[in-house]
Amino acid sequence: MQKPEVLGFYAWHGNWPVLCGAEFPKVDPSRGALDLVTRVPVVWFSLDETGELVTSNDYALRPRGWETVLDTCRRHRLPVDMTVAYLDGPSLETLLADRARVDRLVAAIVREAAPFDGVNLDLEGLGNRNRHDAKSLAAVRRNFNRLVRQLARELTPRRKALHLCLHPLNGWFQGYDYTALSRWANALVTMSYHYGPTPEPLDKVEESVYLALEAGVPARKLVLGLLIIRPTRRPNASDPSWRWSGITGSKKSPCGNCLS
Repeated sequence: MQKPEVLGFYAWHGNWPVLCGAEFPKVDPSRGALDLVTRVPVVWFSLDETGELVTSNDYALRPRGWETVLDTCRRHRLPVDMTVAYLDGPSLETLLADRARVDRLVAAIVREAAPFDGVNLDLEGLGNRNRHDAKSLAAVRRNFNRLVRQLARELTPRRKALHLCLHPLNGWFQGYDYTALSRWANALVTMSYHYGPTPEPLDKVEESVYLALEAGVPARKLVLGLLIIRPTRRPNASDPSWRWSGITGSKKSPCGNCLS
């Protein structure tokens, strides 16, 4: 049986012991997750309101010595994806409605993706139910679709994978057209968390998977996302804590993939 895809998100060097089993830059494969994950999306890129990429803000941080992460993953035959993270939904919706800024963003991502094996888009907060009616929600979805379609057209001939981190279909943010997005992306990561209570309610998590499958997402392209909180320090005084997202899965999961 083919091994399910397992994504291990890497934000800064506080994640190194989890992945590599020792303090940076040492490696102890017997203790880390190098043999568990199949891809490593690195959360080192974000964007500003003009559509330009940045490598340090509230959503992403490219640490010193980042080249060591790439080299180590490559030695262990792990593909590394550049992750573009942005969590301000209203600002993101404004940007996506502007074709010139979308063109600028796509060009910047393609340029920076050169040393990576793929791109992971973590663009959150689109389609807040409190701010949109059916007409405006449809426009938000069309604009995000346009970005993903345009980016996929640039990445595919360069043999770069495209993964999308998406709010679940039974969540609060409804700006994601799973049916269309699954045609252009290599995988959709449904972020099945933040429903309110913790641990996450199992019925909601299962529902998010089945809704994605009912929307036409092939099971091989669906990755179940679960959030892991690590109480550690981030080297940014304005944001002392850092959340490390991970995916785990079950053999009974119909999606068959997991993020760890």
